[in-house]
Amino acid sequence: MTWKKKLIIVFGVISILLVVGWFAGTRLTVKQYEVTSDKIAKEIKLVQLSDLHFSEFGDNNSKLVSKVSELKPDVIAITGDLFDKQGDSVPKSLIKQLTKIAPVYFSPGNHEYDVKNAYEDDYKPFLEEAGVINLEDKTVTIDVDGQKFQMSGLRSSANLAYDYPYYKEGLAEIKKQQDPAYYQVLLSHMPDYFELYVANDFDLTLSGHTHGGIVRIPFTNIGAIAPGPQRLILPEFVYGEHTKDGKTMIISAGLGAGSFHQKAFPRLGNPYEIVEVTIKAKERKTY
Repeated sequence: MTWKKKLIIVFGVISILLVVGWFAGTRLTVKQYEVTSDKIAKEIKLVQLSDLHFSEFGDNNSKLVSKVSELKPDVIAITGDLFDKQGDSVPKSLIKQLTKIAPVYFSPGNHEYDVKNAYEDDYKPFLEEAGVINLEDKTVTIDVDGQKFQMSGLRSSANLAYDYPYYKEGLAEIKKQQDPAYYQVLLSHMPDYFELYVANDFDLTLSGHTHGGIVRIPFTNIGAIAPGPQRLILPEFVYGEHTKDGKTMIISAGLGAGSFHQKAFPRLGNPYEIVEVTIKAKERKTY
């Protein structure tokens, strides 16, 4: 075989992989997880949405809303970057539809603080009027058919530095509001601080921000980059389920491609996703 034929084959294989990766990155999927705890007696189903960034799936997000509705969640959790500089018509319309499905809880991401004046003056009042519970450094107790648990929200920031002191301070404020007898769920846009979340005894953290690593090896948790604070090639906390000391963090690949400059780089092998988490009672061993 001549070198020209070899070169054609190599370029052909690369082209096929790029096409397959691009196609995989355009799909809307549902990623399902199960976690267990001895603090839970009755099953709870959470649906997480993250990093919308003005994306639409079907007319007026009909496909997205339909998939969420089919999952029959007890709670819908939104982990930031619902709003950004691209406008508010898409997220506002989506919220109005989601609140008809299940109670909606929200924790802001860094893009909410990129549009801070609009967020404070318009988006926050809108969420409150729509019936969304905004968990900015707050903890609430939720009752699902008699099963109580607590959910907290850690606000994010436009500051993407690792040494930014807010995260420790915010967690300390949340800690004062908690009852350790309850199962603890944290909504935190940034997955970078998993060690802090574990140290503060959150049983389950739902996170986003990294967009699944933008380019990901299909069917793995390996993503190419994290936008920050990690700012690493092949970062550890970029996608999927992570566990430590009996605690779990789930990072969503999210629903959007980011703001204008981020959309210049397409998602490959990295579908848009809705996350479904079922929290179940831990089975007791019988002897």
